[in-house]
Amino acid sequence: MVFVHGSYHAAWCWSEHWFDYFASRGHDCYAISCRGQGKSDVPQGVSVAATLVEHADDVTAFCASLETPPVLVGHSFGGLVAQQVMCRRNPPELAALALVASVPPTGNGPMVRRFLARNFIASVKITYAFIAGAFKTNAALCRECFFSRDLPESELLAHMGQIAESCNVRLLDLKALDDVLPIPAPRAGSAPVCVMGGRDDFVVDVEGLEETAEWGRTEAIVMEDAAHDLMLDTRWERAAAALDGWMATNVSA
Repeated sequence: MVFVHGSYHAAWCWSEHWFDYFASRGHDCYAISCRGQGKSDVPQGVSVAATLVEHADDVTAFCASLETPPVLVGHSFGGLVAQQVMCRRNPPELAALALVASVPPTGNGPMVRRFLARNFIASVKITYAFIAGAFKTNAALCRECFFSRDLPESELLAHMGQIAESCNVRLLDLKALDDVLPIPAPRAGSAPVCVMGGRDDFVVDVEGLEETAEWGRTEAIVMEDAAHDLMLDTRWERAAAALDGWMATNVSA
């Protein structure tokens, strides 16, 4: 299994819980810290780590270096990178694609507009938090963006510190994404796609999950009482079990 993180995260977000969970079930687990994120090298003289295509180049090269086709797992904007990997002209061989609270193939614009229509003040606050990175120092905003209300405060503060240290430069230039979106639908015969997310996610809504599921010709798995960071949140084990069960049914041994 190869895991790709989203904005303001790095490889650490997978090793907290999901690495041990899936390794105990016989899977070799790898996580990538994208350019300029976590402990990866920071590109010189830039304010954005790389383009979507460049991040996909890195993930493609890593997947192609493995002895067996992996299950590629992408979270949030890492899910958009994973979609780009699967649907490029010369993709690596994959056993499956798992999109966890993933940005849909058309990007996050429609979701932002939906959130604004539902709760304007809260949406403006969350949008500001992402633009300014305010959740790096504001625990309440960090919880609203990524975690459930019942995540223990000690865990929230620990993750907030990890998030603060993860992003040396922005992962993507969101304005430049329009040049490469939407991601084309998977070709016939492509690896199976799993789409899952939380109903209480204030970053990727259920409509966004359903759009991604339609793209992947599947049905979305919607986790109740779950927020954006499914792999770190209170119900991380339930989310991992859902993905494990899906793989048991859809991925060849």
